[in-house]
Amino acid sequence: MSKLFYSFLPFIMLGCTIDRSMTVVSGEEERILDQFKALDPGSMLQITQDDEKGKKLTLCLTFVGKNSKEVLTNRKVHFYHTDSKGEYRPSDPSDETTARLNGSATTDAKGRIYVKTLLPGDYGSSSDNRHIHTTFFGAHPEAYDIHFKQYTGFMGKRFIRRSDQHFLADLKELDNNTLISFLTIEVKSPQGKAIQP
Repeated sequence: MSKLFYSFLPFIMLGCTIDRSMTVVSGEEERILDQFKALDPGSMLQITQDDEKGKKLTLCLTFVGKNSKEVLTNRKVHFYHTDSKGEYRPSDPSDETTARLNGSATTDAKGRIYVKTLLPGDYGSSSDNRHIHTTFFGAHPEAYDIHFKQYTGFMGKRFIRRSDQHFLADLKELDNNTLISFLTIEVKSPQGKAIQP
């Protein structure tokens, strides 16, 4: 190896490190959070119990059509992910969607769902691959994954930028040491019918 390569190595390594820093939510974001906390029970989902080990995570999600940008109302969405140790522990070993940590909710009149859960652990032998699976029933395709900016490596971020089924959530901190993210998910071909209230 040349001396030139070794002189640039620290800069290469620095470019591959993940910035895990998080900002505190702003006053405007706190106002938006209050609106999500006031959603109807059918649009709220608590996946984990309060005594579940791991970092608490709140997601304020809005679902819109990819092309139309119109909010998708009264649509069922299923969520599932690993526990803090990176284990799914599905009740049906052949169906990952039956992971121990899973649940469903319905979007409200503004396409919103409020989720309380925990930050998933890294899955398998890789690191920085934490994610939450979502299934938007009636869309084509139905599967969309939520990844986390502070827990996704360079190659993962590159993959997400090129995909329209993977979304990168920027984590922020609340005063009570809970992580939170506000994220809009653009759904492709949401042709399914809305659930009748």
